[in-house]
Amino acid sequence: MTGRDERGPASSDRHYKGYRVYAYIALSRLFAELNLDLEQPDLAERVGVALRRYAGRVTKEEILHAIRSNSHMTEKVLAYLGAEGFATVAKDDRGYDVRITPAGAEHLRRYHRLYRELYGRELAEHYRYVRSPEWLG
Repeated sequence: MTGRDERGPASSDRHYKGYRVYAYIALSRLFAELNLDLEQPDLAERVGVALRRYAGRVTKEEILHAIRSNSHMTEKVLAYLGAEGFATVAKDDRGYDVRITPAGAEHLRRYHRLYRELYGRELAEHYRYVRSPEWLG
């Protein structure tokens, strides 16, 4: 025994959130750009139309800000969303353009309520000092 806390030097009252809660936040942020309702019955059709018409962009920096974490976690979240087919990340001369895919919108529609329950404590902690954004629902 070294006399130091066995949880290691990074332990504190701060609880580490896994990248999946951040992925949920990022996916919600991307979906909010489409200005649609997750509960509408014809969501898949509307997502397709909204994506074709969408002229805006969400930058990697905006995702970093939305998840309120560091660039390493942002990269991990974007890699996960891309690997699952939930988002695309394109680099151009202005930076990174992150967009939700139809599969990402469908995944969010299907699991939104589950994630809100599953990650409820983490989300409450995450937004303890600031108000939760409206787009998180």
